[in-house]
Amino acid sequence: MPDIESKIDQFKAADTQVLSISVDSKYSHMKWADSVGGISFPILADFHPKGAMAGKYGLYLEDNGITDRATVIIDKKGVVQYVNSAGIPGLRKADDLLAECQKVNAG
Repeated sequence: MPDIESKIDQFKAADTQVLSISVDSKYSHMKWADSVGGISFPILADFHPKGAMAGKYGLYLEDNGITDRATVIIDKKGVVQYVNSAGIPGLRKADDLLAECQKVNAG
């Protein structure tokens, strides 16, 4: 996510709202954000019932009690336009995600 933070102005220019969603508590989110030097986008807690939202996208790994590290891009009409599973540890390239956002919002 720090890679995304470094390009947050470009995501905003692409008319994109970046959100992070995790099954961890808000306290864990704050600690993680501090550990990476801070972030400017919201982190949403899919904490109780744990993984309920991630499960709707097929991304909750119930046996492990965690979510798959994935990216979901939803257009302004609420339609899922892009889903990509990065697996664990979930490394993604901000430039690739930015290009996908630009494609979705250009159409």
